[in-house]
Amino acid sequence: MFFALIVSCAVRREAVVPVLLDYELYYPDEARRQGMEGTVYVRVLVNRSGKAEEVVIAKSSGSYLLDSAAVRTAKTFTFSPAMKGDEALKAWVRVPIEFKFIDIDYDQWLAEVEVMQRRIEKRYDDDAIEDLYDLYRQMIFSSGESPDFEINEYIRAVVVERAALIWQGYWAVYPARVVLYVDIIIRYPDSFTALKARADLGKYLELEEIAMRHILGSDRADTLVTRITEAIEY
Repeated sequence: MFFALIVSCAVRREAVVPVLLDYELYYPDEARRQGMEGTVYVRVLVNRSGKAEEVVIAKSSGSYLLDSAAVRTAKTFTFSPAMKGDEALKAWVRVPIEFKFIDIDYDQWLAEVEVMQRRIEKRYDDDAIEDLYDLYRQMIFSSGESPDFEINEYIRAVVVERAALIWQGYWAVYPARVVLYVDIIIRYPDSFTALKARADLGKYLELEEIAMRHILGSDRADTLVTRITEAIEY
C-alpha cells in the first residue's frame, strides 16, 4: 500500500506538520481475492499525542470493502504531532491510501521464507511465525483468478511433506495456494497464527471450492477438500 500526507489544517506556515510514523496495514482477504485495487482519500484528525482521533472518508474508492479497510487502517496511524514552537497542536491531514497488488519476485520470496523457517526452527518465536504467515499470504493473493502453475514449484519447496501430500496428483493441474494455510496449521499447531490460519482457511475455501469444481469437476474437488480437512484435523 502507498501513503502520502497532504496537510489540510488551519495551522500557520511556521508550524511543523504531522509526519506518519507507524500504522497497521489492513487489506481484507475478500477484497484481495476479488482483485480489488483503488485509492481512498481519508481525512484524519491528529491529536496532540500524534494519534488518529477521528477519521472520515474524503473521497471513496467506489468499494465499500476498500473504504472500510482504509478507515480501519487510518485509525492505527501514529504521527509526530503538528507543532508550533514547543506547542503540540491538533491538525487535520488528508491521506490517500492506495490498495494495490505488488508483483512477487518468486525467487526472493522463496529465500525469505526459508530464512524465516530456519529462524523459527532455532527459536520458537510467535512474531516470526506471524511474519512467515504474512509471506505466505503474499503468495496466496499474488495473482488473479486464472491458474498459475509456476507458483506450485515454490509452494512445494517450502511446505512440510504432510501438507504437500494433499496436492499429490494435482501439482500440474491446479494452483496450490491453499496448501500454505495448511502448512502453518501443521507446523505450528499451538500458535495463535495457526488459529488465525484456520479461520482464514475456512473463509478462503468458501470461494475456492467453487473454482475447484469449475476447473477440476466435482469429484476431484471433493477429494481435495477432504484431504485438506483430514490434514488439519489430524
